[in-house]
Amino acid sequence: MLATGNKSLTGYRLSIRFSADGFSFSVLSTLDGSELQTDRFPVSEKDNVADVLRQALQKPYLMDYRFQSVEFATDAPSTIVPLEHFSKSEMLAFYRLCFPGQQVRVADMQYQLLPSLEAVMIFSLDQNLLRTVQEYYPDVKVCSSDAMQLEHFATEQARRLFPEDMEQRDAYVCFAAKQFFVAVFSRTKLLYAATQSADNDNDRIFLLLGIWKALELNVQRDVLHHEGASKELQKTLAEYLLNIE
Repeated sequence: MLATGNKSLTGYRLSIRFSADGFSFSVLSTLDGSELQTDRFPVSEKDNVADVLRQALQKPYLMDYRFQSVEFATDAPSTIVPLEHFSKSEMLAFYRLCFPGQQVRVADMQYQLLPSLEAVMIFSLDQNLLRTVQEYYPDVKVCSSDAMQLEHFATEQARRLFPEDMEQRDAYVCFAAKQFFVAVFSRTKLLYAATQSADNDNDRIFLLLGIWKALELNVQRDVLHHEGASKELQKTLAEYLLNIE
């Protein structure tokens, strides 16, 4: 069932985001990207997630718009591989290796090409949820929230200016309630990107410093850029890392 309606003079797109605590719907203008309408649909442990999604998709106001595009983004953990090493047949095995605690099937595996970074983002989405959305919007585009965040980080990194003899590397982190996404660049080259599960500051610090050590980043020279960190977390990170922005 495609959305139709009487607001056809302006372009619209629908963004659906699935996270651990439920779904968010955003109606956006294709002219300037402004958010025209938002709605939240919480999910509890007692709820059937697909039923909540179906009820959300049946909201009458959605029929007021003719959407030029619909995207379904998931906050599921993700990891990234170089484009030259990507293989669809190996996605599930690689994903399980990175996230052994995730219960996923072959049908749940998704990937998103990132041509500008010559990489592929691998993530998962419950096939039942995807089919539910496709009943209403057959041409829905599935994407990873981490991929969108990574493209944002890559844009920010591309704007930075570096002296020719400077070897500085930049780590970008977006902290959320139960996980964080981190990406590391050397100039405009992506060195590392992945989701880390962590619901408290001790785990966030431990995992982030572990990545810092594994990639042999310099605590005095290399820079940490962060989004979503509490004041307490910022203060603790400053005890270990010199350059934080």
